Amino acid sequence: MKNELTLVISYRQRQLAFYSFYSWFTSLDCELEDLPEVIFIESDKKPNLAIQEKLEKIGIKYFYVQNNSVFHKTSLLNHGLNLVDTKFLMAFDIDLIPYRNSLLRHLEIAKKSSSFLVTGYRLMAPQPFIDNKSDLDSIIVRSAIAAEDESSALKKHLTSHEKFGVLPLFRTEELKKIGGWDENFVGWGGEDQDIIQRYCNLGYTLCRVPDLLYLHLHHNHNQDWYSPEIINKNREYYYRKYKDNE
Repeated sequence: MKNELTLVISYRQRQLAFYSFYSWFTSLDCELEDLPEVIFIESDKKPNLAIQEKLEKIGIKYFYVQNNSVFHKTSLLNHGLNLVDTKFLMAFDIDLIPYRNSLLRHLEIAKKSSSFLVTGYRLMAPQPFIDNKSDLDSIIVRSAIAAEDESSALKKHLTSHEKFGVLPLFRTEELKKIGGWDENFVGWGGEDQDIIQRYCNLGYTLCRVPDLLYLHLHHNHNQDWYSPEIINKNREYYYRKYKDNE
């Protein structure tokens, strides 16, 4: 994967999810040169030095952006985009764990799919932490479907042309053409659908592959960027933006 894929991770205060990611990444059964590049960007009142030390020890690039206000994910992802020099880029959520070889297969499919934007699916794991000794098959049995796979979301996908998908794997050059993420989305909500929509406007077709599976770890929501007020503001902006473009 090296020199082909970069994972850009925006992060704030998800300790258990971080240790799940760390456990997964350090247990990958492949040569060092086959690992994906990782750009890890933490944004908070102060850096977590323990996390920085762990990441740098295994060769992951750590960056810190001070922020005493609402978590601005889109700004951090654009910061990461400016640092990427690989052909492919994935905005990787720290609370997702690839099931078996999903990430490797995701890249291989994307490399062969020049006109498609390839995304996966997710299941909601019943626990907040997974280490490399966990029985993932038993966790899968106890997992629930994700919100974007509910019938209401599928209806919007089919009738309103809203684009859903987990971990779209972008071509970096194409992502830069559209200017990256829209930083008018602050906090949580709408920014992922927006980036998929705008990317597909370049002529790509969204391709959701069912067996590219990622486990979404259970966690509580941080109200400083996941409040109803923030979510509604982002949703209203999203719908207004595409209504104006009809």
